[in-house]
Amino acid sequence: MAELKFEEYTYQVDESSEQMIQQAESFYTPERPEVVVVPLSPARRLKRISKLEKVIAVGLIFATLAISLFMIHLRTSITQIEHNISIIQSDVSTEKEKKLQLEQEKSELSKSERIRKIAEEKGLTIHSDNLRKVK
Repeated sequence: MAELKFEEYTYQVDESSEQMIQQAESFYTPERPEVVVVPLSPARRLKRISKLEKVIAVGLIFATLAISLFMIHLRTSITQIEHNISIIQSDVSTEKEKKLQLEQEKSELSKSERIRKIAEEKGLTIHSDNLRKVK
């Protein structure tokens, strides 16, 4: 039978051929970053935040809430005042209408022809010198 023979072979490699082999290996293998950054879990990330930063963050949150509540209060106050102004304006317009109506009635009542007519109906005589216009 045939037996396998083991023989050691030695060979010498030049430095230039070694460099070529390394270049060939680097060409075929993709470059990987040496350090892989693993994101921190939220618990570990919070441990890295100082107490002062936490206090500042909580203060900003409370300030934002306070400002938003103040803005809501201010907006409701403005709406209420605008409603009151509209009510007052409607009252003023009705009072102006009443005033105009009363002035018209006054001018109708103080006409000299009306006074003469009423006097004649009642059987009175009017001298035109004694008749005045009421102001």
